[in-house]
Amino acid sequence: MKNKFSMLFVTILTILILGGCKNMPNKSPMKAYRLVLQNKINFFSVDSNKELNITQLNEAIAADSGVTVNVTKFATVDLERDGIPEIILCLAVNNNEGFGFEVLRYQDEMFYGYTLPYRAFFDVKVDGTFSFSSGVGDHGFGTIEFTDKGYTVNKITYSEASYDSENNQTFSFFVNHEAATEEDFLEAINAQNEKPEAMWFDFTDDNIKTLLADMK
Repeated sequence: MKNKFSMLFVTILTILILGGCKNMPNKSPMKAYRLVLQNKINFFSVDSNKELNITQLNEAIAADSGVTVNVTKFATVDLERDGIPEIILCLAVNNNEGFGFEVLRYQDEMFYGYTLPYRAFFDVKVDGTFSFSSGVGDHGFGTIEFTDKGYTVNKITYSEASYDSENNQTFSFFVNHEAATEEDFLEAINAQNEKPEAMWFDFTDDNIKTLLADMK
């Protein structure tokens, strides 16, 4: 009898641990996102490799408990184009509103969080594309793919800077993954800039309730 109770306890404990980040029964992904943003259920932070709630975002940024993180705005964009939008949270870290973003993603009844620095992920468009830059000669736009371990940026149109044998800087240009001229590259960048931007909303309880309540 004692062994039966012990086995039952272990089973229940395992279910609770594995289900911590899972969606609530009979909830659409968008309505379940709302529960995450309202601090009612947790998400798994890929960066910190543990479950967090929305008030613990500082732990996804740094191990230093003195770091403060506030969500200022949010947007819903289908970054992976799979029919399930991601929630993008704009983060202010130690009052620096240009720090970056936390992307919340839903898959297989689990919520995952990914921290992206601003220069790696900005100017997000409605179609899920975004810009990235690591310098004047290294920039472009692309899409992103997530896993339960991290993410990969698919560079669609971009430029790369390098140095030749005489230490002269040279630039290479790519449009739709193929080598291109600078003129074609700039034309593609201008077309990207003309795309409609993602709509950002203040991170307030009213906006969370209103904007996510009716989404499927």
